Amino acid sequence: MRQFFFTLLALPIWAVTACTGPAHEVGVDVVQESDFIDVGDLTEIACDFKVYPLKADIPLDGIGGIKCWGHKMFARSNDDKRLLCFDDYKLYAVLDRLGRGPGEYIYLSDFSYDEKENLIYVGNDSVICVYDGTTTAFIRKQYVTFDTQNLLNVGDKMLYYGLDIDESRKRDDDTEYNPTQMVILADRAEWDLKNNRTVLYSHSFARRLIYGFPQLFYVNPQNMSFCIPGYVNRIVTFDNDSVTDVYKFQLEPALGNEVVNRYKDEELADGLSGTVFANDYVNMLMEGKFITNTYNIIVDKGTVSFRVNYCGVSPLADPEDLRTTDYNGYLYWVHNKSGTNVYKKLRIPGLIQFIDPTGCHDNRNVAIIENLGEDAFDDTADMSPLAREILDELKKQNDDNPVVLEFRFK
Repeated sequence: MRQFFFTLLALPIWAVTACTGPAHEVGVDVVQESDFIDVGDLTEIACDFKVYPLKADIPLDGIGGIKCWGHKMFARSNDDKRLLCFDDYKLYAVLDRLGRGPGEYIYLSDFSYDEKENLIYVGNDSVICVYDGTTTAFIRKQYVTFDTQNLLNVGDKMLYYGLDIDESRKRDDDTEYNPTQMVILADRAEWDLKNNRTVLYSHSFARRLIYGFPQLFYVNPQNMSFCIPGYVNRIVTFDNDSVTDVYKFQLEPALGNEVVNRYKDEELADGLSGTVFANDYVNMLMEGKFITNTYNIIVDKGTVSFRVNYCGVSPLADPEDLRTTDYNGYLYWVHNKSGTNVYKKLRIPGLIQFIDPTGCHDNRNVAIIENLGEDAFDDTADMSPLAREILDELKKQNDDNPVVLEFRFK
């Protein structure tokens, strides 16, 4: 049975501090493991489907995270080496500068695009590599006083997740040090991110290990929302100086987890040293059944949807347990005025492959449908009109290239 309770999470005060949203409190939606739905029929639970063939003169495979700005789409390769650049779903350039030389990036985990200036940003710790958005020619390196994990261009601002350089260096020098990590907003050209910023949220490294961390990859100027993780997870929207709670959720198996129970007072995790926390963290992994991260968040009017990493069986469990469970990975969460549904997998009747959104276009989910040829058919189910449309587009593709599916959850 669904339960509701209330919680308050204080945000620390910094040189510039964000408000925590409205005075009223949002109830917490508690979902039990028994509520999970094995497979969600996407044709029933989603709408506004759009199918776009990805056009290119070369084979396209191994596409990972996707971000869209207007008619531009950028897709990271699964090996995190290249950035594929599309205009109206046609490949026009490939940013391929992995290396340690001039104009190269050391890794490609996150990126952003500035529509106004037509620039691509690739964050590498405290260095941001900037490239021309049309030719991918190297423009400059921008140094900031922040060890960046995520970055996003929002108008004339940049949204970052990471930690101050001095916090990062203390951690490098002392593995027991518990540094502070945060989500900040600053002017796009600002380099002194320690003194000129708005802090939207902060937490300790130990708390990150327990509850996960804000995933900003899915954020875009039309979908300004992220998750503040914790014993209770908070989906928030944000503007230039504040965050606002829109939905709170708790997965009930975590309530029975002995270690997580010990850290219900989340401030306790902020005061832990690495040594004190190490044994508890291993025990938590052994117990399993907890959420580690929340991705793919879309707040679309009355619907809040996202994907969570869910450890239904401990990663340290017997291998036989890992083989038999079918949800030791992701859960797809949809909350609207009718209630909450949590799906282990998403499928379109007639297609053999499961649907796994890996990007966001405004308030629409974006998924890559791989071109499996005749193997794409599912003979055990009736062919839905959407599956027929997708398969027809796949047949037209050269080099067995994929198609993009965009949709909104109802």
